[in-house]
Amino acid sequence: MKSMLFALTLLLPMSAVLAESPAKPIEEMVQYEVVNNPVNVNAAPGEIVVQELFSYNCGHCHHFEPTVQAWLAKKPANVRFERIEVAFNPSWVPLSKAYYALKQLGKAEELNTAIFDAVHKERRPLNTPELIADFVASKGVDREAFLKAYGGFVVDSEMRRGVQLARQYDVHGVPAIVVQGKYRTEGDLAGGNAKMLEVADALAAKIMADSSSKAVK
Repeated sequence: MKSMLFALTLLLPMSAVLAESPAKPIEEMVQYEVVNNPVNVNAAPGEIVVQELFSYNCGHCHHFEPTVQAWLAKKPANVRFERIEVAFNPSWVPLSKAYYALKQLGKAEELNTAIFDAVHKERRPLNTPELIADFVASKGVDREAFLKAYGGFVVDSEMRRGVQLARQYDVHGVPAIVVQGKYRTEGDLAGGNAKMLEVADALAAKIMADSSSKAVK
């Protein structure tokens, strides 16, 4: 009984979010696909992990960012959100490493919008470590600390891991959303990029419902 009550308690925040905008049931191979090689995302009991694969170089990701911010403001407490910056080609590597360097410094979320705007609205050529360092320094980040992180092993490993995850999730374009390391949705599946997080919410509710059913048994 305790396990059933615990599962139902976890479901309440997710149910509240979904109640705001009722949607038709999602269908596998229509709004989402099951990943062939699922990834262990180290989710705690009752936790849902939602990952956004993106790139600062991607215009669609820039347009998607306000949707992400609005969703983050109301997501349930048991949903953990992770960004995976993916460098699909060599020219995307500098900004990909910049993301992971800023993440290491605890500044990535704070500067996401500023970097997107600098690249896509202001058309700044943020394509070298020095140019990026100058820009983030203008936003209050320690320039030397940024360059040290940028050139470090950890950041290089994170950047390579992002590319590897994209391959494992069979993601060939961004933005894309992966839930619990095993369900993937993209704009063409969800019915537009703006709807991807609606699909993520529905998948999260599905996972929690499946989990509560197992707990009752």
